[in-house]
Amino acid sequence: GARDVRALDGVDLLLSRGETLAIVGESGCGKSTFAKLLSGLEVPTGGEVRIKGRAFGVAAVERRPRAIVRALQMIFQNPDATLNPSHSVGFALARPLKLLRGLTPALRRTERARLLDRVRLPESYATRRPGQLSGGERQRVAIARALAGEPDVLIADEPVSALDVSVQAAILNLLAELQEAQGMAMVFISHDLAVVSYLADSV
Repeated sequence: GARDVRALDGVDLLLSRGETLAIVGESGCGKSTFAKLLSGLEVPTGGEVRIKGRAFGVAAVERRPRAIVRALQMIFQNPDATLNPSHSVGFALARPLKLLRGLTPALRRTERARLLDRVRLPESYATRRPGQLSGGERQRVAIARALAGEPDVLIADEPVSALDVSVQAAILNLLAELQEAQGMAMVFISHDLAVVSYLADSV
């Protein structure tokens, strides 16, 4: 049309293993759209994503190979939007362990306990539903679920901006610690420069 909008035109980014790349900008500049394109929640009109040098096109997440879905996992700003209130925490964690890693029920139980421990939640939380948790606890569950696939890249879209300030530091420290322990790369999307300066290797 007369006023075509070209969003995210000419974006070209390289991310190394274990690196945290921050994407910073004001509301409406395309940060979240970029995250959704990476994770396959939206499909772009052009371009490609490569992991370990292998291009896998720009297919929607449900059409991506399982290995690619595993490799790229996302944490959202609001965990309520991604955790089903009618399912237990244990179910939310077991599902990716089954679908992405093909673990048996016994191995799923063991790994579920390990994931909860990694995000500093007691194993007893597996029986709870999201509505029984605080905002910070729900975000910890969302992080554990993202880690269930053992991703190469974690995409974190404003992961602390919906949380109380008192909880934000604990979640940021947890993300930094988990990333270092697992050697993941992280794309960290934020409008908060203080958070970015604490966490990011490059901006």
